[in-house]
Formats: sequence, C-alpha cells, structure tokens
Amino acid sequence: MTDTGGLWAGASEADTTPSLGTDLGGYFESRFADKIERPLAAKALAFRSGDSTVVLVSVDILMMRAVDIVDRAKELITERTGVPADHVMVSATHTHFGPATVHRGGGPTVDPAYLVRVAEAIAIAAGAAVANLRPARIGFGQAPVNGVCFNRRFRRTDGMVEFNPGTGRDDIVEPAGPIDPTVTGLIVEDRDGTPIAFWANLSLHYVNADRDTSISNDYFGAFGDRIAQLLGRPVRAQLTNGCSGDINNVDLSRAVPEQNVARAELVATAVAGAAAAGSMMARRHTDVPVSSKLIMVELERALVTAEDLQIAADALADRRDDVPFSYVKGMPIPPKQVKHYAARLQEMAELPESAAVPVMIMTIGDLCIVGLPGEIFVEHGLAIRDGSRHPITAVVGLANDHIGYVPTERACAEGAYETWRGPVSWTAPGSGERLVAAALAEMGR
Repeated sequence: MTDTGGLWAGASEADTTPSLGTDLGGYFESRFADKIERPLAAKALAFRSGDSTVVLVSVDILMMRAVDIVDRAKELITERTGVPADHVMVSATHTHFGPATVHRGGGPTVDPAYLVRVAEAIAIAAGAAVANLRPARIGFGQAPVNGVCFNRRFRRTDGMVEFNPGTGRDDIVEPAGPIDPTVTGLIVEDRDGTPIAFWANLSLHYVNADRDTSISNDYFGAFGDRIAQLLGRPVRAQLTNGCSGDINNVDLSRAVPEQNVARAELVATAVAGAAAAGSMMARRHTDVPVSSKLIMVELERALVTAEDLQIAADALADRRDDVPFSYVKGMPIPPKQVKHYAARLQEMAELPESAAVPVMIMTIGDLCIVGLPGEIFVEHGLAIRDGSRHPITAVVGLANDHIGYVPTERACAEGAYETWRGPVSWTAPGSGERLVAAALAEMGR
C-alpha cells in the first residue's frame, strides 16, 4: 500500500449471529432464541494518519467484559495488524436480543465458545478494516433527535424514585434526571466523495423486538439501513451507545403508539436523520491527525458489611423475605428478586475491594471520542462533553470492559434498580464522578 499522505479510512464487519436455541441475555431469566429477526455483527472502522492508526469496533451484544472477550480480541488485532491495543475501542451496542455473555447466577447461561467466536469476529472485522484503508475525507457534527430519549427514573409524590413506573400513574411527578438527545454523526467518504462508512453515537438503552425470543440487533441495525437509504448506496454503518444507564425509549405520554419492531424502525429513522443533519453538510477534512490513549482508573467496590452478609444468608435460607442491604436506599428490592440479590451480594463480597478500569480518549481531528466501561448514567456523559476542550465530543458507553451500572452519587442516595449492587454492577458511589474527572484530566493534557 503506497501512502499518499493525509487521512486514510477503511471499514468492514464480521457476522456474530448465534444459532437458534441460544440462551439470550438481557433479562433475569433464560430465553432461548427461536427466530432470527435481524442478524448480529461486529462492525469496524479504521483511520490512519501518518504513523498512527485507530480502530472503532461496535458489537451487537449486551455487554463485554475485558477478561472474557475484549482483551483477547485486542491481542489478536495487534498480532495481525500491528495496531496497539490502546488504539482500539471495542464497545457493545447493548441489544437485549443477543447471547448472554456474563453469568449473573440463576439467569441466562453463557456459552464459552461464543465468547471465543465474538473475540475472533472483532479481530476479523478490525483486520479487514485496516486492510481496506484508502485515502479518505470525513465530516462530522452533532444534532438533536426529538421524541426518542426519556429518563426512565421518576420521582413520585412520596419522594421516592422509581425505575420504569409505567403509564396511568397519578403518583408520578417528574423524571428524576435529564436526557441527552445529541446525536453525533461522522461520515467517511473516499476522496471523490463516495460514501465508505458512517459512525454515530446516541445515549439510548435499546428499543425492542417483536418477541422476547428473537435474535436482533434492534434499532442499531435498522439505523444502518436508514443511513444506506439516505446515502443512496450500501455503507458500513455503526451506531454506538452512549451514556444510557438511565435512558430508554419508553414515552409515558404514548405520543407515538407504535411498539417493538415498528417503534425500533421509527426510532432508527429519527436517529439517522439527526446523524445526517449534523454531518452531511459539515466541513470535509482530508488531512487530520488521529490519536488514542488509554488510562486505568482505580475504582472501589461497593461496601459489603457483616450485617449485609447475614441478611443475605438469612434470605437464602428462607429466614426472611427482604434484603435491606446497606447500599439499598429508597425503594426496597422486590420480593421476587430477594434471593437473586442475596446471592449476588455474596458473590460481590468475594471481589477485590478495588479494581482498575479503562478510560479511553480517541481523537480524529477535532472529534474526540471518549470510551467508558459500563452502563453510564447520562449526567456523566453530559459532564464530559460540557468540560471537553475539543470542539466536538462523543462519549461511548459499554466500551473496552463492563462494570455494570454507574449511577451518579445523587442517584445512589435516591436508590432504585440501577443502584442495586452485585458482581456485575460492583462500583461504589462516586465511581462515575471519578471516571469523569479522570477523562477530563487526560483530555486536557
């Protein structure tokens, strides 16, 4: 490959669709796939400028831990392409209609062979994207999407905060937090203006499928179809998830009645429109630097007291039907989930008291992409974007590792589902704020 200078780009993807009968992740109980509604894939976009190459990979999957998938995938990418691991961002879309990848006890089972397959698919997609590098130009920008993002935590008349309260309630006062309707769009073209790929980012949990037992890439995949229609040709399009730990597409006003796949298609259309609006007429760049750095941030595990352990033991032995653990504030854990969280507390108590987690800062010209590892609350993403020195900043959640829900300190004090702790969502209050501070400090260097 003869280098003509400037920015080069390449894209590719690899199939990750599992077989029917696969145990699907995303719910507390097992669901065995009986239909492929939309296939799954690992999608890669590579950029090279000078001696630096960076790769963005998104995977149609619920979550990926570094130890299970990401570390191995990056090792393979480095072996095959020479791109360093800290120049590769691997994120999950968070579809709830793909295979389980993390064992959470009493729920979906994990197929170790599928974890190996996904790591290989990530490496194949990234390797092909690097092999496909060619002279390119890019345009990027941001625009809001309306009627799509909703904060799923609500304040009630009694002062409690409730997760997903449902419609028709007269005790619901207001959302307990903000939303971030900002869609970041990045169009990649060859030097003649022919579209090659499209990358986007939005803080939205997922939408839905028509049946719980379907395999589907949800609205993330439908987004790619809409982008291809807008551009008038097939392109490699990936939509990454942002800081959506407390954000979903459940509109309590029911302004648009469509649900499930019909709704996912509408949402994809709206998001694709916003992504295009922010980027299609943006200034094109043919010669911009690319860079990436990864830092490890030490986070503390949530406190587990001796009293917590006794409560868990009593609940599992049917000596009590509640679990008022020290981390539970506000609404109690429902009776049907008492044993689940009792067992998870015992597992969490076996984890180290702290662990280092990855924060990635990637830049492509004036576009800064921050990668955080988990289901990050939207306020954290807003804080990073507001504090960024870069003209345009996007924050990708579920990136490079998975540490579960990362609420704000205020949300931890208010309680409800996302604040309940276990071996997946193990971080202590204040962890999100620590990630924000670390990212902003590194971005300012």
